[in-house]
Amino acid sequence: MSPPLPTVRGVGPARVRMPGPGAPDPVLDALPGLPATAVEYVQRRFPDDAAWFREQVAAGRVLGDGGGVVTPETPYEAGVSVWFHRPVPDEDAAPVTLDVLHEDDWILAVDKPHGLCSTPKGENVRRSVVVAARCQFGNDEISALHRLDRSTGGVLLLCKHAEDRGAFHRMFQERTVRKTYWAVAGVNGRVGEDPVRVESRIRKIQGVVQAFEEPGEVNAVTDVRRAETFTDAQGRWGLYEIAPLTGRTHQIRVHMTSLGLPLRGDKLYPAPREDFDVEDPENPLQLIARSLEFIHPRTGQPVRIDSRLTPSRHAAATSGDNVTIA
Repeated sequence: MSPPLPTVRGVGPARVRMPGPGAPDPVLDALPGLPATAVEYVQRRFPDDAAWFREQVAAGRVLGDGGGVVTPETPYEAGVSVWFHRPVPDEDAAPVTLDVLHEDDWILAVDKPHGLCSTPKGENVRRSVVVAARCQFGNDEISALHRLDRSTGGVLLLCKHAEDRGAFHRMFQERTVRKTYWAVAGVNGRVGEDPVRVESRIRKIQGVVQAFEEPGEVNAVTDVRRAETFTDAQGRWGLYEIAPLTGRTHQIRVHMTSLGLPLRGDKLYPAPREDFDVEDPENPLQLIARSLEFIHPRTGQPVRIDSRLTPSRHAAATSGDNVTIA
């Protein structure tokens, strides 16, 4: 379904769909029946924004699926949606210019900077790769085909047109994309030049900042090898080549911590710091999505895309030693 409202400066409209009777829904669960109007449902679902939403309705800025204006009298109808533009919390954020690594008729690959969200989230809307790319390339259909944590830099693959998303999404769903990461962590006897495979069950609970391992069927597999070692003013470090075979949230950070090798610059593992959600551009997390390799679904040709970011750049630049990792 095409939204009845346009995308504005890379940010699309919000959509709220009215659930049917018996659907698991906190609003419906609290009422003896269905809400009388669409506006009542939205206000009950988002009570903190109820006054703001009333203003949007009064101004005629809320539309239904067919493009008609939603009024205070518009009846509640199961399966129907209302559309509106939410306030953009970082409206005045400085423009972001992305470094393009690959482009063809179907996809874009960019080097996601550390500290930038892959997709709009919370207080980071304009400061997200998807919104920045839509503005930079004048294409409101751009979407992310996978995600990187906000703290992680490196190769992020974007789809240019909505009709092509399915073909490229399937590569990730079927795990035919080879991903390689670079990371900097300490050195111990558990990981050397030969790859070590880590297998476990990782779980992430919404609202809990850390993911964790638990007993049960394996759902996360990571191969790790130490490519190089170096020493600087802060100690002895390893450059690790990491290949995640699955894609659980925080998988690399959890598995490296389980090996006794928490990543340099990680403020969330092994224990969250008070400022874990504040990005430090002077000391970024030393984790980079180094490369993606896949067979192009449209051309049938092999594609390899490499990041231009360098792990441990901060450590090497400030240590006083002439350390280079490339």
